[in-house]
Amino acid sequence: MIMGWDEAMTRAKEFKRIGVDAVFIEALPDKASMTKAVSELDIPTFANIIEGGLTENLSAKDLAELGMCAVAYPWRLVAAHLKAIREALESLKESMTVGAPPEILSYDEVCYGVGFNKYWDLEARYKYKEDNLVTPIESTNGVNGH
Repeated sequence: MIMGWDEAMTRAKEFKRIGVDAVFIEALPDKASMTKAVSELDIPTFANIIEGGLTENLSAKDLAELGMCAVAYPWRLVAAHLKAIREALESLKESMTVGAPPEILSYDEVCYGVGFNKYWDLEARYKYKEDNLVTPIESTNGVNGH
């Protein structure tokens, strides 16, 4: 529910009064409103950029110059993920009649990226030795493992 500028400022000022370290005001549309909010509140103010959303898409540098203390781009990885899936499926579809699909990442890059190498290192600790005992877990200051 959109409550408007006055309500957003009232709430942000109340948060400041009770001692929060920073505030975030949803969907400030442009540079002017961001500058006004930062000035009016005089408290660290966060930005949130959703490409194609209600807030002007600005760089972190531009936002810092407006007085914003930090920025999140929460939509970015979701959009990149969806784009990559679409492209991967399209290349798979195209390859059906012309040969193997193109490699996106090497086997080693995928294993590293999802953490298989760490898992395999840990798995080696539990392999049976010739005496049918598992490899002992080394203890450091009473804590097992790392």
